[in-house]
Amino acid sequence: MNTNKILNDINTSGKPYIIYRTSKGFDLFTNFSKKIILSNNNVVNFLKSISSNKKKIKKTDLYIGFFGYELLNHLIGIKFPKQKNNQFPKGIFYKPETLLKLNENLSFKTESIEKKYKNFKININKKSYTKIFNKFKKRIQQGDTYQIKICTKYKNKSKIDPLDFFCRLSKSNLAPEAFLIKDKNYSVISCSPETLIEKKGRSIITKPIAGTLKKNT
Repeated sequence: MNTNKILNDINTSGKPYIIYRTSKGFDLFTNFSKKIILSNNNVVNFLKSISSNKKKIKKTDLYIGFFGYELLNHLIGIKFPKQKNNQFPKGIFYKPETLLKLNENLSFKTESIEKKYKNFKININKKSYTKIFNKFKKRIQQGDTYQIKICTKYKNKSKIDPLDFFCRLSKSNLAPEAFLIKDKNYSVISCSPETLIEKKGRSIITKPIAGTLKKNT
C-alpha cells in the first residue's frame, strides 16, 4: 500500500493518529487503546508505571505523546508564575496498537476549503521586548546565566487541513522533531530543529537549543 493511499484512508476514517519522523521516513501510529491526559497530580505515577514494564514484545508496546514545559518544570521542582489557562492539557500520551511505515515523501491533497488570514497577532510589542531584553542582559552581565531566550508568540486564526499542512511543511522544512498529532478536537504540528533525546545503541544524544535546568548552589 502506497503512502498516499494510507494517508487518505487514515484521514477519512476519523481516527486519531500520530505521524512521527524517523531516520528512514515517518511512523504512523493509530488505533489507540489508551489516552492519558497528564497533570501535576498524575505525571509521577505515569512515569513509574511505564518504567516498571521492562518487557517489550512488539514495536507498539510504547506510549507516544508530549510533556508541556509546565510539567517538566514541575518534575525538577522549578516554580514560575501561573500561566493563562487555554484549556489545553499539560501533556498527553497515547498507547498505539497499529504502526505503519511511511516513506519520506509524504503526499496528500485536501479537498476541504481553506481560509487563511494574513495578519498575525504578537503577544509583545517592541517597547516591552526592549525592557525584558535589558533586564536579562543585566542578569547575564552579573554572571547569573550565560543564555536567556526571550520567546514571542504569534497567533492567527485560519481554517486549514492539518495533514495537508504537515505534508507541505515536511517538504519545505524537514526538521529533526517533525510530527503531527491529529485528535478529534485538536491537532499539534511540530517542525522543531532540536533533538531532545536520541538513542543509538548505548549512547544517549541530546541537542537542545534552549531549556530549563534547576540551579544548584
